[in-house]
Amino acid sequence: MGASTQRSIVIQGAADSADDVIVFLPPAGSVASPYFPIGDLLADALPAVHCETPGRGRLATEEPPGSVHEAADRWATELAEALPGRRLHFFGHSLGALYAYELTLRFEARPVCEAASLSASGAREPGSKPRSLLTTAFAALRAPDRQDGAGEQWMDRDLRMRGEYRTAHQAVRAPLALLCGASDPFARPAEMEQWQRFTSGPYLGLSTFRGGHDYYLSDPRAIAEAITRTVHHSRHPESITPPE
Repeated sequence: MGASTQRSIVIQGAADSADDVIVFLPPAGSVASPYFPIGDLLADALPAVHCETPGRGRLATEEPPGSVHEAADRWATELAEALPGRRLHFFGHSLGALYAYELTLRFEARPVCEAASLSASGAREPGSKPRSLLTTAFAALRAPDRQDGAGEQWMDRDLRMRGEYRTAHQAVRAPLALLCGASDPFARPAEMEQWQRFTSGPYLGLSTFRGGHDYYLSDPRAIAEAITRTVHHSRHPESITPPE
C-alpha cells in the first residue's frame, strides 16, 4: 500500500482508560460512519474504534487495499500501536465480518491485544462462494447511497476482494456471536449458523433483527445492547446459556 500520513482508525470515546474496546469493521461499499450511532449508545466504559478503508472518505488519496488480508494487516498494526493490552471486541457487518475474523486470528497469533470476542453480522462464513446474481443485485441496491460514482467504485473493489478472498478455515478461540436481519437475502439466518465451525470457544448464538441486509441502521440501540451482552459473556463465561 502507498505511504500514509493518516491513521486509518478513528477512536470514539475514552479508549485510553478502558479495558474493553469495540472495534467496528466497515461493510462492503461503505465507510465507517454508519456505526457511529451504535457507538454513541454504548456505555462510557465501552469506547469504539472505527476502522476506515484507505482510498475512500478522509483517506481518499491513499491507495486502496488489494485484499481482505492486506486491509486487516494495516488495521492490526495500527490497533496494536494505539491500544496495546486492551481487550478488543470485533464487530463486522457484510464484508466487515471477514475483516473481523481476520483481525481475531491476527491478535490470537500475536496477542499484543486480546481478541476478546468476534461478532459476525450479515455475512456468510469464510470460504463460502459468493453468489454472482445476488452480488450484482447487492451492488445495484447500494450504489444510490453514494455520490459522484464513489460508491460504485468502492463496491466494485470490495466485491472483487470478497470474490478473491481465501481462508485456511482456521477456528478462532474467541467467543462468537452472530447477528443478521430476519429478511436478509444475502446472508440468511440459517446460513449464518455455518459460522459455528469457525470457533473453538464459546458460541453465543444467533440474534435476528427485524429488517433486511442493513437492519443495523434502523435500530442501533438493539445492536448496542447485543454488543454489550457479548462483552459481558466474554468476561463471565459462566453466564452463557448454550443456544438451543
